[in-house]
Amino acid sequence: MRRAQSVRNNARPSLALAADDLGVLREGDESNEDVLRRQLLEKDRECDRLQMTITALQTQLAQRPPIEEVQRLQKEYKNLDLILQGTQRENEKCMADIERAKAREKMLERELTRLAGDNWQANLEIPASSAMSLRSSSGVSGGLNMLHQRSNTISSPISFSIARNHSPTPSLKSNAIPPRSSESPAPSSSSAIQQQDREQREAQRQAALAQIEQVRMLILGMDQKLDVREDKLTKMLERAEEEGRRYETKVAEARTAGVGLEAGS
Repeated sequence: MRRAQSVRNNARPSLALAADDLGVLREGDESNEDVLRRQLLEKDRECDRLQMTITALQTQLAQRPPIEEVQRLQKEYKNLDLILQGTQRENEKCMADIERAKAREKMLERELTRLAGDNWQANLEIPASSAMSLRSSSGVSGGLNMLHQRSNTISSPISFSIARNHSPTPSLKSNAIPPRSSESPAPSSSSAIQQQDREQREAQRQAALAQIEQVRMLILGMDQKLDVREDKLTKMLERAEEEGRRYETKVAEARTAGVGLEAGS
């Protein structure tokens, strides 16, 4: 009786526990397959990415210009760089010439002001067009504008000096014609003195006119030289701008070709 109870109370192995063990083993096998599947999918995706990268590189390689074209662009780039440097040096030289011309112009203006007064343009009969071209060709010449404004308002001493040269001076008149007295010279000697006085005044007048004409011709010659230099400088600036635009275009093309080469490598 007691034995029967012990046998009845003994725990029997559960069928559910055996099923759980089998389930654990089955889940472990499926987990390995899933891992392999995931690895296979990752490798497939990586292969797809590599294939897309290869396709993009092949497209860039097809769009890349040939190596001869790249070498030609690089050579032309160097040539344009040399041309640009030469143009810049030439521009600096022209600017230095302009500065020297400005300094010479100011020196001539000072001499003209000293010789002919502030209103030297009107006194020397220089046309307004010449004066305007002289000012425009020199670039920034505030001194000429100031002198031109002063010439319209301030009277010139040269008119007084020219009138004084045209009119007989008191000293010459007193020296040429002595006062009449009882012992006055003969009429022939008096007319000779008057003739000599007139010739002396005419010589002084001609000398003053010659000096004024010389200064006038000097100004006109300087005006012509400045006009020629201005035209030359304008052409050089236009050429420099054109070379600069070509340089920028070639630089952009060279950079584009360089990007293609880097992507291909």
